[in-house]
Amino acid sequence: MLASLRTLKSLSFLRIFVFLAVTLIAQNIQATENAAAIKNDEKCRPDPEGPEVSRTAFAASATSQYILPFEIGTPRLVWRTTSHFNPGNKGVGLYAIDIEMPIGTPLLAARSGKVVAVQAAFKDGNDKDLEENFVMVKHADGTIARYIHLKFGGVLVALGDHVLQGQRIALSGNTGQTGAPHLHFDVQTCGPNLPPNYNTLPCGMTVPLTFRNAGENKCGLVPGSHYGGKS
Repeated sequence: MLASLRTLKSLSFLRIFVFLAVTLIAQNIQATENAAAIKNDEKCRPDPEGPEVSRTAFAASATSQYILPFEIGTPRLVWRTTSHFNPGNKGVGLYAIDIEMPIGTPLLAARSGKVVAVQAAFKDGNDKDLEENFVMVKHADGTIARYIHLKFGGVLVALGDHVLQGQRIALSGNTGQTGAPHLHFDVQTCGPNLPPNYNTLPCGMTVPLTFRNAGENKCGLVPGSHYGGKS
């Protein structure tokens, strides 16, 4: 009888031990899965043809310093973003954005600053590398916004001008190697880097961008999506 009681106690302790062990293992597995989910949530791939990037590198879109570089009203299609990444130039164009728009579309200063470079002499449809029209604007923090592939004669500002956010500064075009009319917009770390040295480091490295008038864009604009329509 005593032996039977001892056996029952031993079995009870064993069951408790197994239960606690299984519970602990399950908790560890859940914690690992939660950590992995958090880690994965910190990464995003806005462009399916581009690499994964860190979501935390992007400013909150609601309080972004930038607005879309075109007038609100007509939705504009984003062609490419992070697929500009090219390991051959150390990925300087990672955060560049290509936006489809007809020749002559008014472009706005995405952020206030000083005009530090302009080019307006190239003809639309020339399809020649490094022969594109542009405006470059230096911001208070030293970064450089670049508006590229502008229309022949489509620069509306002069070198040295101070422009305000939302001010018309140019007309979009189809100069340089484009494939079709569009705006290439990016912000480089410093500069300006002028052709043929667009990608010279360290200034050539682009910075991640969000836009406060583009809805929720916590990992930047998404290719295949339209932005700038009437809300």
